[in-house]
Amino acid sequence: MTPDATTPDPSARKKRAVTRRCPMCGNEAWRIAYGMMPPSARERVPKTVFEGCMILMESRENPASGKTETGAPKWVCQNPDCRHRWW
Repeated sequence: MTPDATTPDPSARKKRAVTRRCPMCGNEAWRIAYGMMPPSARERVPKTVFEGCMILMESRENPASGKTETGAPKWVCQNPDCRHRWW
């Protein structure tokens, strides 16, 4: 770092709790995070589902196109009766 470079203030950037609505039931859905996260990182984003290091590919039928797609889910519904996962 050069002498005139400044260190960014960590309190200046706050992560906001990003949620979406489930396309199946309309309940709140949270992001899915993969990997090992320390407790401090988990505290910064409380509305996140931490899946660990295993990323499993899932197949789904795209409701818009009707085609089968494969990918890793990025969102999960928080309704215990639904639990829909999508990307």
